[in-house]
Amino acid sequence: MYRNLFRSLLLVAACVLVVGCSGNKGEVSVSGHLTRGGKPCEGVAVNFVPDDMMSQAYIGGTRADGGFDMVSMKGTKGVLPGVYSVQITIPLDAPGGALVNQKMQGRDSVWRVSVTDKGFADLQLDMDKEKLE
Repeated sequence: MYRNLFRSLLLVAACVLVVGCSGNKGEVSVSGHLTRGGKPCEGVAVNFVPDDMMSQAYIGGTRADGGFDMVSMKGTKGVLPGVYSVQITIPLDAPGGALVNQKMQGRDSVWRVSVTDKGFADLQLDMDKEKLE
């Protein structure tokens, strides 16, 4: 009898843990590609920093094809809708790393993105352009 009660309590606790720790409600999927001169950029961090500086920031690391998926600092996939400054961080030892436009690296990044409740399936970021299209 106690064994079944223990199993039941363990199952309820596991369900509460999964539901309670499943990330922020309302996060939407944001993925894209980062290029420079039409070529994919690998090993670059794409950062979404909220304009209000009070909300959560998000990060995505680029793969060999330049693709990235945004995740929260807690590791949950997705981004809460809002307006973000898009900043890139590229290692200095990466190919072309020392040549990154400073306007894309700090708090005053020229890139801005408005994430709606629909998210982005393929946000295109080109380091040679100062505006997102």
